[in-house]
Parts: sequence; C-alpha cells; structure tokens
Amino acid sequence: MPLPHLTPALVRRTTFPRKRGRGYDPAQVDAFLRHVANALAQHAGPHPDQVRSVVFHEVPGGYDQQPVDEFLARLEWQLRSGHVPPTALRSGADLLAVKLPRASSGYDRTEVDAFLTRAAAALEGQGRMSANEVRHTRFSTTSGLRRGYQVRAVDALLDELEQELRSRGR
Repeated sequence: MPLPHLTPALVRRTTFPRKRGRGYDPAQVDAFLRHVANALAQHAGPHPDQVRSVVFHEVPGGYDQQPVDEFLARLEWQLRSGHVPPTALRSGADLLAVKLPRASSGYDRTEVDAFLTRAAAALEGQGRMSANEVRHTRFSTTSGLRRGYQVRAVDALLDELEQELRSRGR
C-alpha cells in the first residue's frame, strides 16, 4: 500500500523514536518540521534541495537518525514530484466530525468550538472564511482545572482547514 502524502497536519503529528546513544537533536528536528508544515500549509513548501541538505547536530538521547532520514527522503520526493495532496475536509460535517484530544493545558474549548462551527458553515457555503483568517487565528489557553484542546492537534486541524480553503480559492 502506498504511503499517504505528507500534509501539513501529518508533518505536525510526526514523531520519532529516541536512541540510547547519540541521535539528531530533537529541538532542531522539531523546529525544521514546524517550518516545513507552515510552508506546506501555504503551498510554498521548502525547496527539495533544502530538505536534502539539512543537517542536525547529534546529542545524547536524540532522535534515531534512520527514521528521520527516511521521513526527509519521502518529503524530498514529494516536493520534487510537485504533488499537492488533497484534504479530507470536503464538508462542514467532515470538520465537525474531528475529535480533538483534551489536555490539562491547551486551547480554550469554547473558542475552538465556536471557530470550528463558523468554519464548517463556510465550507458549506454559508458564510465567508479565508485561508489567511485561519492562518492568523489565535485562541486563549487554559490551565489547571479547565481542560482545553491539545494545542498540537488543533494546529494540525487548522493547517488542514487552511489548505482546503486555499484549494477552493479563498
């Protein structure tokens, strides 16, 4: 079975195993993946040569190099082929069906739910929302007794929503 194409959301959710010995610096790898996800969300992915030439320092307990290198090779191939993957958010119902995990500190659930309801209506043609509006949306964070939505999961969903709106010319 072929591997799914790398979307901004998939890049953001990517994790790598750590090594007992020396491996790639997790902070550097994670920062590069955030850069890649942001670029893919704006349909301006990094140049394939940038992916091929990226170098990470090795640190004790870092990411296992082989899975990281395999991921980067897959990303480079996708960028060279010029393929822009479709999104799974074809309707407002698809958007509202996404179950976001909760976290002890995360984005305010009330704000996120209200935004997603408005975005679902826009996907159905009932209201306007642009990809730039999604890109620049910010939510309050919670902590303590008020549990919020996991930040990483919400950001990944927003990447996918932004990509869908861009594909529709918004």
